Amino acid sequence: MRRAPGLLLALCLGLVAGRTGAEILVVDADRLHPGNGPVIANGRVVIRDGRVSAVGPRASTPAPSGPVRQLRAAVATPGLIDVQTSVGLSGLYNVAADQDQDERSDPNQAGLRALDAFHPSDPLVRYQLEHGVTLIQTGPGPANPIAGQAGIFRTHGNLADAMAVRPVSALVFNLGEAPKRTYGKDHKLPVTRMGTAALLRRALLDGREYAAARGRAGGGLFGGDEKPPDRDLAKEALARAAAGDLPAIFVAHRADDILTAIRIAREYNLRFALAGASEGWLVADAIREAGAPVLVGPVMERVSAPETLNASYENAARLEQAGVRIAIRSGFESYVPKTRIVLFEAAVAAANGLGREAALRAITLGAAEVLGVDDRLGSLEPGKLGDLVLFDGDPFEYTSHVSAVVVAGELVHQR
Repeated sequence: MRRAPGLLLALCLGLVAGRTGAEILVVDADRLHPGNGPVIANGRVVIRDGRVSAVGPRASTPAPSGPVRQLRAAVATPGLIDVQTSVGLSGLYNVAADQDQDERSDPNQAGLRALDAFHPSDPLVRYQLEHGVTLIQTGPGPANPIAGQAGIFRTHGNLADAMAVRPVSALVFNLGEAPKRTYGKDHKLPVTRMGTAALLRRALLDGREYAAARGRAGGGLFGGDEKPPDRDLAKEALARAAAGDLPAIFVAHRADDILTAIRIAREYNLRFALAGASEGWLVADAIREAGAPVLVGPVMERVSAPETLNASYENAARLEQAGVRIAIRSGFESYVPKTRIVLFEAAVAAANGLGREAALRAITLGAAEVLGVDDRLGSLEPGKLGDLVLFDGDPFEYTSHVSAVVVAGELVHQR
């Protein structure tokens, strides 16, 4: 692809030099990926007051009159989305002081919220932003069978509450080897995969019974005379999941763990997604029949345990070809720099059968759909928030760079 000579920040049409808060932003790109349709050659996006007001070919999308900030790039895409990570909880320095992703004091941590540990100033949050990731679903790590509640956050901002798009977005469950490693050495449940599954079932049943008891005591439609049980935040979260009000995420890698997750989700009528799914390609038909999206990855999953022995770069492609809805995640990393970048993971998936358009969709509009925020994010459409990433070349080419990042119409990063 012809490479633009870097990012041209044209201070034009009367814009005062140095101003950063122009109400109108115009982005011109040799190739514009709107996310919801074909690539637009010589495309243009116009953003007013933080939202997309026009998108199309430059020739038929005139720049507004008056003061504007104008950016130019070789390629522009919607802001990238990481559908599951621990960034903001698992910090850059990898020391006890900044590791808040795993509360190892009890295997049932359903009452925990990512919001209460999210650290906006951790360098990894900015690291994600500078690689084009404008939205993340972040939450607890892999240690506990019931890990806690994830949240959806912007990667730009100073205050966790202001950055939270959805403070509580899902309840995270972990299957497989990690929970066994955490508690098995102390001969505490779970020591086996059977123990993990039994613990999950018991907790979900407790959540149902807790909700029913509160309903009988007056929390339901008709009230009641029974004394309500004491407030229990863990059981409240489990009750919400069992009622379908709070989505569940099952992190599972081995094929049999994936099928266990599906089995439990069906037993309790959970609204759920699978995450990791290193052997998802082996049971793709079962996943499709379950109707669960898969938060794939990381695509470049290293063989770090027996449950990832059959990890494949083609996993995302095979799942997508089987009719499974996919998005790409970075997941949790135990080693520095503690996070992967979904742009690079998607590039490898694209080169291994998924293709460029499907790979880009898996970290933009497809990811937004999985998270339930596609009404405002994930694509460049009039009325949606103006989140864009500008590149000086092909986004999936290793030698290309993120030239600039725009969040809600504000230029928040410039290389």
